[in-house]
This record gives sequence, C-alpha cells and structure tokens, in this order.
Amino acid sequence: MTDNCPNCPQKDVEPITQLRAGVEASDLYRCTGCGHIWSTNRDLRSYGQEAA
Repeated sequence: MTDNCPNCPQKDVEPITQLRAGVEASDLYRCTGCGHIWSTNRDLRSYGQEAA
C-alpha cells in the first residue's frame, strides 16, 4: 500500500519494509522527494482486506 508524504507534496510513496500480522499491517516509508521517514499501522479490515 502506498502513502503520501506527510512532510512534502510527494504522493504514492512505496513502503521500504512491511510487516503483516493477522489483520494488522505496519509499513515503514522513506520519501523519495525529501527523505522524510514515517511509519503507519493499519487495520486491514478498514481497507476491505482480510488476513493472508
């Protein structure tokens, strides 16, 4: 899942690493535009996805 950089206008940033555990997803991102690093934690059910 891509994300938009919270620090600059860069869109569709690909995660540099992903972790899936049941219905939880954690992604680490590094913006290709400004270099900002951030992470997200999501419940996959909120995105219409089930555990793999």
